[in-house]
Amino acid sequence: MNLFGTDGIRGVANTELTCETAYRLGRAMGTYLSPGMDLCVGKDTRISGDMLEAALVAGITSTGRNVLRLGVITTPGLSFLVKELGLGGGVMISASHNPAEYNGLKVFGPDGKKVPDETEELFSAFILGETADGPHPTGPSVGRVFPGEGMLIRYSRFLESVPRERLSGLRVALDTANGSTSSIAPLIWRNLGASVTVINDTPDGININRGCGSTHLDALVQLVRQKDGGPRFDVGFAYDGDGDRCLAVDENGEVLDGDHIMAILAMDMAERGLLAGNTVVGTVMSNYGLEECLREKNISLLRTPVGDRYVLEKMEEQGFKLGGEQSGHIIVRDVLWAGDGILTSLLLADAMVRAGKRLSELRCVMTSIPQTLVNVRAVKPKDLVTREAVRRAVSKVEADLAGKGRVLVRPSGTEPVVRIMVEARDSQTVKACIDYLEEVLRQEDRAMQEDK
Repeated sequence: MNLFGTDGIRGVANTELTCETAYRLGRAMGTYLSPGMDLCVGKDTRISGDMLEAALVAGITSTGRNVLRLGVITTPGLSFLVKELGLGGGVMISASHNPAEYNGLKVFGPDGKKVPDETEELFSAFILGETADGPHPTGPSVGRVFPGEGMLIRYSRFLESVPRERLSGLRVALDTANGSTSSIAPLIWRNLGASVTVINDTPDGININRGCGSTHLDALVQLVRQKDGGPRFDVGFAYDGDGDRCLAVDENGEVLDGDHIMAILAMDMAERGLLAGNTVVGTVMSNYGLEECLREKNISLLRTPVGDRYVLEKMEEQGFKLGGEQSGHIIVRDVLWAGDGILTSLLLADAMVRAGKRLSELRCVMTSIPQTLVNVRAVKPKDLVTREAVRRAVSKVEADLAGKGRVLVRPSGTEPVVRIMVEARDSQTVKACIDYLEEVLRQEDRAMQEDK
């Protein structure tokens, strides 16, 4: 049994994700991951982060391995430092965009990338007691813990080195989601000379992602739309709790999702001869409008399953340089091998300044086709989508939309829900398809519970 979903081990902290699990994962990492090399631990701002950090550190050091404790850091920041510092790997304590009661454990190898499925399966077997226990050194052979907060300056300096254009004077609004970017993002932007206004930058352990950040853009939109004889801001950016996502708001308060951001970056990179293979890697959730606008510029869109790890795998496999997800995970592989919200915002601002255009002008390269997303709670999402009645319903909708739109029904890798996506130019058609699929899923979920 693999305990890892599409983005690590995740669940409600202290019930679904326990200290025992964190301790066992720490021991698994200490036993199998890059023997002899130091490991690191980082976390976002959730109240349960301290608890899980203590358990992980105890597990790792109990096997004789040393730990660099990074404290509050973004997920891409930890990924960067693992490779930059020559560490054997690391673990990030975060549930990304999920509410504060959730937490998660994401494991990275010595290359700074998420460990492969085989390693996750090995760790899962260890956690569940299906393999032999690891070492139990004593005396001076027990691992030590070293403070690593000072290492964050290396990450921030790296980000500040990325823009090629002068960003001084740019008026920027930031929503840091009361998460990992709350301190570092405003500092980086100000060091680059921007005029910065920040909201949701006072984490208290329980307000991360609560009505803010990249999943709740209303506050940022409202801030940017406030006029003072003209636009107050050139651009707004919203990050998620662990800083690996970024969405943007133009000077008029219009939202740009990850697809729009990728479209702008693709055009910019193509003009400079930096878009390898004239191809962008997206996912099955990428809006068809992105595919259309790229095709007009002779750029291909290659789709993968949902998950930034699958996007990165395809990029590395075929040598592509730009990829990402509608949710705001954007990877520019020549710069960093991980999705990084702060990096994405800097690259988008860089492209704006280079083009000499407002973001509202740049966003016109892509017109989104209406897309509706609905989550249906389910006891066993993976089993639900394989039921015959659900398969028939999806096939019927696919036939109804043939040549006019797309449908996708998939289990979430991070929450107990089935996600429905319907894309079509006619909003009435979209609603009819959503309502039909939602009803079938709810009926089949009830039937599964009654069959117990």
